[in-house]
Amino acid sequence: MFEAIIIPVIVGFFTQALKLVTDKIPGNFTLEHFIGDYGGMPSSHTAFVASLATVIGLRDGFNSSAFAVALILLVVVIRDAVGFRREIGRNATLTNKIGKEVFKNKSIKYLNEQMGHTVPQVSAGLIVGVITTVVIYVLIKNYFPL
Repeated sequence: MFEAIIIPVIVGFFTQALKLVTDKIPGNFTLEHFIGDYGGMPSSHTAFVASLATVIGLRDGFNSSAFAVALILLVVVIRDAVGFRREIGRNATLTNKIGKEVFKNKSIKYLNEQMGHTVPQVSAGLIVGVITTVVIYVLIKNYFPL
């Protein structure tokens, strides 16, 4: 059970750190960007849930009910990232354009436009999540048995 919690958390943090590199440090190196970012390359949400599904598959078997549930959760997260949240980001872009026209000389807070992910961002998150999980899982099993 320990690895099903700790490995996805490690993978999530690792993926967020990768995102800081791909989004060009040091300009984006802030705690807000690290914790509250909802877009960018790679998708840390996808990596996190892919890690969960992978570690459950490795531990309980890829034919287990737990893996099936984790896999369905992964599909929902991916669909949300490239579908619903992506549309929210597009809507924010349009709303910000309108806001800039209407409130030309006023200071207003604009909406976060980087809400969803592209297919390559989600694919990268999936790959990073699975590969990193397998590496960490093998290291834990071989060198730090619980």
